Amino acid sequence: MKHWVKTTLRRAPALRALALRGSALFKSLACAEPGLYTLCYHQVPEAQQDRFAAQLRHLGRYGDFIDADGAAERLAAGWPARDRAFLVTFDDGYADTFEVARPVLRALGIPGIVFLISDWIDAPPSTPPGLDRATSLSPSGRLYMRRAEIAAWCADGLDIGSHTATHQRLSRLDRARVADEITRSRRDLAALTGREIRHFACPWGVAGHDFDPEHDPALALESGYRTFFTTRRGRALSEADLPAMPRHVVEPHWPVSDFEALMGGRRTGWRAQGTA
Repeated sequence: MKHWVKTTLRRAPALRALALRGSALFKSLACAEPGLYTLCYHQVPEAQQDRFAAQLRHLGRYGDFIDADGAAERLAAGWPARDRAFLVTFDDGYADTFEVARPVLRALGIPGIVFLISDWIDAPPSTPPGLDRATSLSPSGRLYMRRAEIAAWCADGLDIGSHTATHQRLSRLDRARVADEITRSRRDLAALTGREIRHFACPWGVAGHDFDPEHDPALALESGYRTFFTTRRGRALSEADLPAMPRHVVEPHWPVSDFEALMGGRRTGWRAQGTA
């Protein structure tokens, strides 16, 4: 039922917008509880670059930005009692992540991580299986990042994670194929980048619907990943969250009030201090 409601709202933008506008009247990021809030972007079209930058500047008023390694270390050590931080992530490896989002991250000094589909780097599909959200091409006219762009992304100090080898829904695969999707992508991305791949984001990311919460996160961590990111909304607070990291799926065209509604605390609540 919960998955159906979420899907319905995502497919009805007007209804979702109305719900978020109403919620924003009673919530504020200034009142958000301490913890790690992870943002999950997909495409960042060129026309939305300024709004994307405005979103990040707005969040920066209420906490610091942290990279994935730093987030995992802070969670493993025990999240500081009054610390609020944001982690910026991108799924699928769209070319506009590099061409449009990367300049914003560099200008604002914000770290980020892109979760790549390893088999698509050299042979991207013209019509991605299972992805109906691709809405535009990058300024260069391409859909996905190339090897040279991935190298430049890494050279800027930005991070790479795995989004499986072929973007399959893990819940539909047998155990051997799940293991292959998780481990082969880590191996191939490490060979491509020359760095250890420490973070994994599950396609679609809904526990029980898209992955087996009893087995898949454990397999990822046993394979060498430090984190298993989902699309469960919320904040991470401790080492116990590493196998089921929450993320807020967001869009670059949203007004900042939507971020207040999704991540903010009740305006009458205790006001945690960020560390920006």
